[in-house]
Amino acid sequence: MSKKYSIFITALFCLFTFGFGIAHFILPDREFSEQENTFLEQFRAPTLETLRSGEFMEKFEKYYNHQFPLRDQWIQLKARSERALGKQENNKVYFDRIEGGQTLFAHFTKISDEDLATRVGFVNKLGDNLDVPVYFSLVPDKSWVWADYLPDYAPNVDDGSTIERAMGLCGENVTYIDLRGALDYDSFYRTDHHWTTMGAMQAYFSLIWTIAGENSGDWYHEPELQSDQFYGTTYSASGAGWVRPDSIYTMIPEGGTRGHITVTRYPEGEPIEGGLYYPEKLEVKDKYAYFLGGNQPLCVIKNPDAANGKLLVVRDSYSDSLAPFLAEEFQEVHLYDLRYNNVSLKKYVAENGIDQVLVLYSANNFNTDNNLFKLGL
Repeated sequence: MSKKYSIFITALFCLFTFGFGIAHFILPDREFSEQENTFLEQFRAPTLETLRSGEFMEKFEKYYNHQFPLRDQWIQLKARSERALGKQENNKVYFDRIEGGQTLFAHFTKISDEDLATRVGFVNKLGDNLDVPVYFSLVPDKSWVWADYLPDYAPNVDDGSTIERAMGLCGENVTYIDLRGALDYDSFYRTDHHWTTMGAMQAYFSLIWTIAGENSGDWYHEPELQSDQFYGTTYSASGAGWVRPDSIYTMIPEGGTRGHITVTRYPEGEPIEGGLYYPEKLEVKDKYAYFLGGNQPLCVIKNPDAANGKLLVVRDSYSDSLAPFLAEEFQEVHLYDLRYNNVSLKKYVAENGIDQVLVLYSANNFNTDNNLFKLGL
């Protein structure tokens, strides 16, 4: 190795080590990462207590990692390097093997038979507690519906066993609705774990035929493009900067097909006027919040012209894009999120004159939600 080359390597090493260190303290801290769709750690001044406990160093390490210069570019570089090495996964996200990594799959969480039995048991207890019909349905994961796209031998995927076991565990007062045959390759976003508007419509047909016996069908509208720049949560975790964005469509207009649908939100317990869609959310990273405005404890949608009565949906975020379809069929749709509510469901059903209850979760969320015990209260 020549002397000049040694000097060059040493200078490059110093520039990299000290340059990024200096840049870290010169550049302003970021509060939010658009690419990762997450809030970033901020600097917290040390105190005698945090120094003694070691909390300060722990938080400072996280802060340094979050605020590292060119963090987004380094994340993307890592993902590209993983692909260049032949790997089909980065940061618990699989790249598809058919479309050149354009479809992304988040890891699916598997649980034991005992844990699943406990969770379905909460649904059964809800059915036993109520005097109205109770329906239960799990949305199969994208990794089950699009299994052909997965890398060979990917271990953390939905193999269908969660739904198969859940169906067999349902009690006599709970009717299971199987959505596995309803969903196809148009049913999920490539960059997100949620189903698309088309997927929500496909699920709606299966749900409504079981719950109401039929659907009116006169609400049908051609899909209308709302955004072609949607990058979902799976993309945010993957670092896959080469993936093209998804598109968001609607099929039910704001206010419903007859213009009589009204929406009331309860973001903090008090009612405020809402809508089926929030166009301003299309300007931010989390564009899926375009449907109903995002997560909220309770949302009540009313349609006096609908043929059916009152439906309570115990739900996760998949119901946000399903709600406009349900609103065409029911006079009232109550969207109830267990994460933010502690009111007895039996009491809520009685006080609001609910006619039917649907417990609807994605299979992965059902396996991980720690609030399901509230179903039996």
